[in-house]
Amino acid sequence: MILLATDFWSFFDAHHIIEWGGLFLVLAVIYIETGFLLGLVLPGGDYMLFAAGIFCGTHYLDIPLIWLVLLLIVAAFLGDLTGFYQGKWLGEKIFTKNKSRFFKPEYLDKGTVFYKKFGVMAFILGRFMPIIRTMVPMIAGATAVPFKKFLLFNLLGAVVWIGTLVPLGYYIGDAYPDVLQYSVYIMIVFVGIASFPMLKIMFSKNKKL
Repeated sequence: MILLATDFWSFFDAHHIIEWGGLFLVLAVIYIETGFLLGLVLPGGDYMLFAAGIFCGTHYLDIPLIWLVLLLIVAAFLGDLTGFYQGKWLGEKIFTKNKSRFFKPEYLDKGTVFYKKFGVMAFILGRFMPIIRTMVPMIAGATAVPFKKFLLFNLLGAVVWIGTLVPLGYYIGDAYPDVLQYSVYIMIVFVGIASFPMLKIMFSKNKKL
């Protein structure tokens, strides 16, 4: 039974996904993470991007870095766009009639104040935070963030997120091909550093929100 559970969860490991499905499956996971809320159940987009960069740098993923970055930006942008429309279509109903831990009425009020106060930074730094990046586009849609502003913020967030993690993984993989076995630890440290500014903002302003 333990062996079967291990085999099941290993399927969702970034290395396994890239080895098994290649570029197409990586793009699908990055899109679905926010577009269909996969990130609420299996957060790991940061590591997926970092690992994709390493695989590209070590030539296990045979695609030029620039194309990998551009395609992943498109996937991330479309994922958030889908999440935005889900929030827009479902509106307040999903927060007022759903009793799950992720959809609570107070999130709408906090989300509205949060976007007004921090604007584009909510989308850029929020991209580096599991679960939060999945919720950001849906709350934006439900709180009626102007569509043109959302498109701009969404694009900037995708460019910074992808443009940071993938090249970082690529250059580390290119310089140190054996880094694959340590990549998860590098990723944890990096995401922790990247998430710190947003976490500080959220907790320091929590009472005022």
